[in-house]
Amino acid sequence: MSLVGDAEVSLEELAGYDVVLRRLREGDQLARAYSLAWAAIESVSERCSPKETLTVARPFLLAVEDSKELRERVVSLYGAAHGDRNGLDALIEEAGRGGGRPIRRAVRTLDVILSLSEGDFLAARDDDSAARVEGIDPEDWHVSITGTDGVEKLGPVQLADRFRRAEPNEFRIIRHFSPDELAKRLKTAPGEVVIDLCRENGGTIDNHALEEKLVPDLIAPDDWKKWWTRARTALKRFSNIEIEGRNPYIVTYVDAPIGLTDQLLVDFEKLHDPLAKLDRFTAYLTETKARGEKPCEDALRRCVKGLCDRAEYLAGNSAVQAGLWWVVARRIAELAGVEDGVPGAVAYFKNAPNLTNTLGAIERDELLNTACACVAEALDDWAERLGLLLPAFPLSVCEQTSARLLEDGWDRSKFESVVQAILESPVDHFEALLWLWDGPTRVDQLPVPPLPALLSKILGALEECRRNDAIPRATTKRIGIRARAVLSARKYERFRRCLDELDPGFGRTFRARIDRLDSLGRSVAADLSSEIRHRFPPATVTVEAYPWELDDVLYCTSEGFARKQDDIDHHVNVTMKKNAKAIGDAAERGDLSENSEYKFALEERDLLRARLAQMNSELAAARVIVLEDVPTDHVGVGTKVVMKRIEDGEPYEISLVGPWEADIDKGWVNYKAPLASKILGLKIGDTVEFDHSAAKGTYEILALDNALAQAASS
Repeated sequence: MSLVGDAEVSLEELAGYDVVLRRLREGDQLARAYSLAWAAIESVSERCSPKETLTVARPFLLAVEDSKELRERVVSLYGAAHGDRNGLDALIEEAGRGGGRPIRRAVRTLDVILSLSEGDFLAARDDDSAARVEGIDPEDWHVSITGTDGVEKLGPVQLADRFRRAEPNEFRIIRHFSPDELAKRLKTAPGEVVIDLCRENGGTIDNHALEEKLVPDLIAPDDWKKWWTRARTALKRFSNIEIEGRNPYIVTYVDAPIGLTDQLLVDFEKLHDPLAKLDRFTAYLTETKARGEKPCEDALRRCVKGLCDRAEYLAGNSAVQAGLWWVVARRIAELAGVEDGVPGAVAYFKNAPNLTNTLGAIERDELLNTACACVAEALDDWAERLGLLLPAFPLSVCEQTSARLLEDGWDRSKFESVVQAILESPVDHFEALLWLWDGPTRVDQLPVPPLPALLSKILGALEECRRNDAIPRATTKRIGIRARAVLSARKYERFRRCLDELDPGFGRTFRARIDRLDSLGRSVAADLSSEIRHRFPPATVTVEAYPWELDDVLYCTSEGFARKQDDIDHHVNVTMKKNAKAIGDAAERGDLSENSEYKFALEERDLLRARLAQMNSELAAARVIVLEDVPTDHVGVGTKVVMKRIEDGEPYEISLVGPWEADIDKGWVNYKAPLASKILGLKIGDTVEFDHSAAKGTYEILALDNALAQAASS
């Protein structure tokens, strides 16, 4: 009772003394318990609002239980606290004001129903189901809900018996009503998911119970161990989480809130990876902004200083690692708005032993941009050095670095060597190639090649990854993922613009190349092919699309194109590997200056490289013809020509195809051969004179047919 009048004692603390009243009642001192409860409620009501007084009155009534007067007093508090609700008296009667229901059930009904509004969520008391409040009837307080069993309408007592009010961020609510959000949280915030389940389970849960709740509906059985390992790692950053034991691991949530800044400093001390520290710092800034709080400047400086101290310590042991810590310190200083920045980061790059290795160890784009800024401040020749490194940078870093170079006075001529380096090694510089494709912001000041040329290079890089076993699988996978993302960006806007610059023949070629690339994925490859078919339907293709006189175009069928790709694969993976082994074997035999086998193997390597370059050049010039492309009103590529010799009526038939399909035994002739050049463009009734071993004399064209269609049907 001495605490009742103490204004510094919280109502929640006072409510905890219901245990005293319960002990008195259990000890046959009900009258004394009633007197204390009544006096406490009256005293609190004199200085607090009815709603605040209920914080104490509700548990005290439940502790005393058998008191009609106290029941009426608490009912009056509910009436005063919620007097603006229409039909409140009816709800109180339904809940059990007259004593027809246990007081605990009556209070629970009032607390649940009066706390609800349309759109609120409910959690079942006896299972994992959930529901959403769709509406509350003011006449009879019946509540319409949508849950796992569909739409229901429940009376107030029935609803309170089955459900409790739930917060929107509770695990089961998100699971039932925001499955996409839950899938995202499982992937990006596994620790928070464990904490949610821990709270729902009374504050403690073990990994076996977690597995039962998550597997297999939300996490595949094969992925569980990996996910649980990530979750345990994530939980280490929460100071109010304790993990004990080992199989089962017991996770306990201690609801002892700690300030955001204090939590940041605790976590910063625990984390030993600079990237993890950066992530934690970013999360802190996000949390303070969401709460409308101002970040603590002293804490920010302490974080930056800790990173700088670690970077200085590492300088003597691992220069590359020291560089990463310096860059993270500089980035955090930028985020925190620390005015003096991090001078040590600039000083580090003035004396960096290997700039390429240092920047190569930085995997995040934002940090690489920060590092480039440090280089620009530290080195007099920074522009030339960053210009040489630009082809190896990620897409976004290419953009910012090029902007920095343009501001320093670089013009188109200086960028020509940069662009040429990117185009010469598209696999090694794939991100920079995608930067050129995606369109630099200041494209008018850069020598960017046409989109079709860039698309051909992108597809060429993907083809190289497909056929060259020497390229690491991780690189091949990364290139495929990035190609899918950039080609499909903005609903294929850039790809459509590329098609605007193509003629139908090259469109067919690109379609054939795309259809053979597994790394583009089914969805993206299908979308790209569909765009080409839509833009260049067969009906629009005419002979003018296939001017065979063009020296830089090589027509072929899809089978011939595939055969050429197979030839290149064999050349790279068999012939060139055999030569590389021969070079290695010859080098092991001693003096290279007198080693003829070694010299011969090197000469052969040069020839093989030249041959590969020629084959790739031919493949890049290829245009795939399809059935619909073949003309039959005149002789063209893919046409079967039926002729007779005028002198004696001797028949003669040939089909004009690409050089990779030519087969003299089948009568398939390379359309670039001298024989073919005499009849290309001729029509039925025209005559032509041949002078070669297979046919001599003057021939009349009798009929024209589609050689590809006949081959497909045979």
